[in-house]
Amino acid sequence: MHVDGISIVTGTLNRIKYLKDLINNTVNSWPLGDGQDIELVLVDGGSTDGTIEYIKGLNHPKIKLIEVGERSSYPHYMNLGVKNASYELVCQWNDDVLLYNGWQDVFKEIDDEHDAYLFNWKEGDKQSVKCPNWLNCSRIRDNNWIIINNAQHQYPQSAGEQRGEICMNYGIYKKDVFRKYGLYNPSYQYYCADGEMASRAFYQGAKFKTCLDIKVCVLPADKRAIMLGADVQLYNRHWTWLHELHNHHLTNEENKKHIHHKFISEGGFFL
Repeated sequence: MHVDGISIVTGTLNRIKYLKDLINNTVNSWPLGDGQDIELVLVDGGSTDGTIEYIKGLNHPKIKLIEVGERSSYPHYMNLGVKNASYELVCQWNDDVLLYNGWQDVFKEIDDEHDAYLFNWKEGDKQSVKCPNWLNCSRIRDNNWIIINNAQHQYPQSAGEQRGEICMNYGIYKKDVFRKYGLYNPSYQYYCADGEMASRAFYQGAKFKTCLDIKVCVLPADKRAIMLGADVQLYNRHWTWLHELHNHHLTNEENKKHIHHKFISEGGFFL
């Protein structure tokens, strides 16, 4: 399958110290004009540490800066990124992660058979990616690498992981996923929004590919988002709805009506 490019979407807020590595690992690592391209869609939630000035000063042709002006939720900035993405492949990303592979390896994973692609990830630092032992991974959940997809695979589950759960922490959606199954649910603040998005798509028919060899290094961070109890409760309610859909084996049209009825009542979020 030939694709024109990948839009890498992430939010940022007062994280200027991560941006040079982020940019070098994405748009600066890819040559222009070879028929395939990547862009970085950076949604800023009101940074005051010089982030906006730094990005504007670069005047980079492959960086789109979206200024929200105030602290935003994960679904809000991801949805803004999706709507402003130039390409049909949208990469769900963070500002404090590095791709070990070249992006050409990511392009090679894209095919006609799948709608979404889950990347393997692990916590480490910039030196970790130079260590063969750290990189070693021969199966799901091997050597502390993480892909959450026990909807399609069997492996030892981590604490809190539900049976049949699928979650994209890092990876790629084709835009048709958002057109068919909806955008990120704006009812969430942060945690669980990525899992609900993936599960909603998967249990309505989206085909997911587990990309064990596409490896993402999650760098140490001064701050991490807090998991709110309200997000967990909401996710558990949505999870019940999705399993109801799946277990009843509803037709596509029935699925659509059921999802619209349930989720539109939560605010509506279709592309």
